[in-house]
Amino acid sequence: MKKAFTLIEVIVAISIFLIGIVGVYAVVPRIIAIGQANTLRFMASQLGREGIEIVRNIRDTNSLKGNDFDEGLNDGVWRVQYNKDFLLSPSDNPLKIDGNGFYNYDSGSSTNFKRKVTLSHPAADSLRVKIEISWPGKGSPLQLEEILYNWR
Repeated sequence: MKKAFTLIEVIVAISIFLIGIVGVYAVVPRIIAIGQANTLRFMASQLGREGIEIVRNIRDTNSLKGNDFDEGLNDGVWRVQYNKDFLLSPSDNPLKIDGNGFYNYDSGSSTNFKRKVTLSHPAADSLRVKIEISWPGKGSPLQLEEILYNWR
C-alpha cells in the first residue's frame, strides 16, 4: 500500500470537495428566497382570513340587531379594516401596519399588501365574499372565497 497520495488523487479529492461547496452556495440563496416567499404568502393568507372575518362580523352584528343579515353589505368591490364595522370605499392604497402590529388604512408604515373585498349575492339568503391579497413578487395574488348565509 502506498503511503502518499498521487497528484491525480489529490486533484480528484479537491474537485469533489469544490463541487460540494459550489452546490451548497447555489442552493442556499434559493432556500432563502423560498422562505421569504412563504412568509409573504402566509401573511397574505392571514390578511385574507381577517377580511372574511370582518365581513362575517358585520353580518352577525346585523342579525343580532334585528336588521337584514346583509345590510350594508352591497355587491361590489370594497375594502375592510379590523376596527370598522362598515365597508370602506375601494382604493388602490396599500395596507399600513401600526406600532401595535395591526394592519389598517389609517396610520402606520405602508406595507406592500393590498386587500380587495368583492361581495355578491348568489341567492337571496347568501353572500359570496371573495378576498384578494396582492403584493409584489412571487405567489401574488392570493385569493380566498367563502359564502356566508343568513343564519337567522
